[in-house]
Amino acid sequence: MNEQLHALVEHTIAQGVGARVFPLSWNGRRIWVKQAVPAKEKVWHRLQRFLANVTGIPLLRPTVSPGGKAGLVNEANTLRKLAAHGVLVPDLIGEGANWIAIGDNGGILQTRIEDDVRSGNEDRVKQHIIAAASALARLHASGVSHGAPLLRNMTIRDDGQIGFIDFEEDPNARMPLEDAQARDILLFVFSIQREFKKRPELLRSGWATYVATAGETAGQLVPLRKVIRLLRPVYMILRPFRRWLGTDALNGILAYRTLRKSLYRK
Repeated sequence: MNEQLHALVEHTIAQGVGARVFPLSWNGRRIWVKQAVPAKEKVWHRLQRFLANVTGIPLLRPTVSPGGKAGLVNEANTLRKLAAHGVLVPDLIGEGANWIAIGDNGGILQTRIEDDVRSGNEDRVKQHIIAAASALARLHASGVSHGAPLLRNMTIRDDGQIGFIDFEEDPNARMPLEDAQARDILLFVFSIQREFKKRPELLRSGWATYVATAGETAGQLVPLRKVIRLLRPVYMILRPFRRWLGTDALNGILAYRTLRKSLYRK
């Protein structure tokens, strides 16, 4: 551990930074410090665990961060593992008792997309979605999963490379790899649907790119098909009432419909 970095981080925290994640300047570069947080498990997660046990579908298991030092250790270990597999993630610079320091991994992809939406650059928006889907498929091809590959947890560098951040959850420790990757897919497509409700072609493009990159025989599509089949009765029950559903439920239905049409088109 670099003693000067440790002293700088501890001094900054003691001064009261007002944020759980904050930037610092270190050796001429911008770095980010993430502080530990309490465990996030709630009643919903216990219900989710019950459903996973009843249905026998591992990807339904909750992957909530344990919080505290354990959560930081999980994230640090995941960063090392992904970096070893060639995934574009922040470099781990230092670790303290209640924090980790990581390098800057580029701008937040969701923010970049929002900027392009405001400027009316529709082609660039589609390019970003396609690049994100391809990057996720390549991450999976490396034999790992992310845990929460939402657009806000992806980054983009000046050269267009897509990276990943925020590894507090560790699905790899709670379910088989292919189930963890199938869970990644569900979260990714839902993230696209939630951000672009009125542009379903973006979700279709992102999903088609993922399948084209990963391959139609990719192992993670097996548990994905299983959970899509399991959720069909729920979809059929909710579909007539979509006018009265909340935003997340409606987005879930629309994302589900896209996946089902693709996975069972034959």
